[in-house]
Amino acid sequence: MPHASLIDRFYAAYAARDADAVAALYHTDGWHEEVAMSKRRMGAAAVAAGLQGFWQMLPDVVWDRQGYIRAGDHVAVPYRMTATFQPRAEGALPRAIALDGLHLFELHDNLILGSKDMWDLDLFKAQMG
Repeated sequence: MPHASLIDRFYAAYAARDADAVAALYHTDGWHEEVAMSKRRMGAAAVAAGLQGFWQMLPDVVWDRQGYIRAGDHVAVPYRMTATFQPRAEGALPRAIALDGLHLFELHDNLILGSKDMWDLDLFKAQMG
């Protein structure tokens, strides 16, 4: 089950805040899409850069995976994400964030061809304050 190993390495690299290790799991022309934000990062380097910014905003973020569903070269991973939002505005207090989401992966040759992250933007904004 190479797909299970690949997904495990993906979440281990997320947990380690290792953007380069995450990027290494993607094809060089791979992509990641934040569906709620209508934003797609093209190429492994862009995926890594996006993660570095994300981890600055939510430095203690944790993904609690709820199993996964595989269909051919596609894998869906439901998760519960928890974190503390660090606002940039002076004097603003950190805020607890908790979101349910879904990662959708498209795999090819034991690497990630593309991924989509789906979560509720309105709920995220409400929790940020």
